[in-house]
Amino acid sequence: MKKVYIIVSILFFSLMTFAQSGTQFMDNRPWQEVLQRAQRENKLIFVDCYTSWCGPCKQLSTQVFPQEKMGEYLNSRFVNAKYDVEKGEGLTVGKQYDKEIKVFPTMLILTAQGEIIHKVSGCRPVDELIAAIEEGLQGNTIYNLKKEYDKGNREWSFIQKYLNLLETAVERKEYEKVAREYASRFPVDSLLNQDIWNIVGKFVIQTPFSPEFRFVIEHIDDLDSKGLVNRYQLESKLSEEMGFAVNSIYLVSNKTHSEDTLVMLQEKIDYLRTLLKKPVKGFPTSLAELSLSESKIKQDVNQLYERLCVLVECGFTDRDILLANMLKYLAQNLNNKAHLKRCIDIAEYLKDISSKTSWVQEGFDEAIALANQKLGNKK
Repeated sequence: MKKVYIIVSILFFSLMTFAQSGTQFMDNRPWQEVLQRAQRENKLIFVDCYTSWCGPCKQLSTQVFPQEKMGEYLNSRFVNAKYDVEKGEGLTVGKQYDKEIKVFPTMLILTAQGEIIHKVSGCRPVDELIAAIEEGLQGNTIYNLKKEYDKGNREWSFIQKYLNLLETAVERKEYEKVAREYASRFPVDSLLNQDIWNIVGKFVIQTPFSPEFRFVIEHIDDLDSKGLVNRYQLESKLSEEMGFAVNSIYLVSNKTHSEDTLVMLQEKIDYLRTLLKKPVKGFPTSLAELSLSESKIKQDVNQLYERLCVLVECGFTDRDILLANMLKYLAQNLNNKAHLKRCIDIAEYLKDISSKTSWVQEGFDEAIALANQKLGNKK
């Protein structure tokens, strides 16, 4: 029993020592107390903004802030505070700095008067976090660099620094804006340059109707041979974005009968078809789905029926909602009894092999009910 007591005591004092050597926080204390202490001690303020449900916040709290090196750095330079910004005093802090807190965790560096100097977002190792904070203390903040950017500085070394800080602060919209503006100064084939690809590659593959997206599709071999991309991941992303574009055409066609809009959609279909003929993984499925939307836009019910049958027979059955909606449209508009029965068979087959999500199942059930109702009207 005495040995157990000694072991427990050692563990307790070890944990106490570890905690004391780490970061010392004013934990969800009134904000005015934090400001007053910072002014009294003539220190800057470090604020950890977190939520109870945020995994990286917990990791930061349990693995990073308790470390001695982190504590020595923060305790000597800052009055440290932490707030759950969804309750109590944290609601006040969260509201005051809501424009700065876009993800969790977000760490703010403030003057003793509460004015924003710098911010760092996300959980990161001690040395990396200290380096990110130091950048701000040296004047390299997104706020200072934005002023310089707005004045017209477009030197590559400056753009790199600004983008790095924007990424550190998780300012995604501003990052994309700056990256796109910089890359737009060069011809589209500059995407084959590593520096340009690194800053804008992830954005240009998200817009299927852009010239950059087309360039990427037509130069996958070049991007791959230069080692700029992982070909498998790139093709998967291109296929995913194409799927979204094809689905958006279908969704818009469901909401409008405007001739001008339908002409515009047909033009988009014609454009996407040229891209979808390229040998990219996943494109054949999107091409087949695009053909369904085209038939529906043209209100060619028989062509839609024939294309849907071929699609199912060939195994292109990935997009359950699209297929269920096409079957409902056919059930409402077909007059051929045999075709209606075939639609019921297809809906029952797809329902059986599709995900068991209730709204997916309901879509196929509705198509079956509509077709049965139509058949009943024919008797």
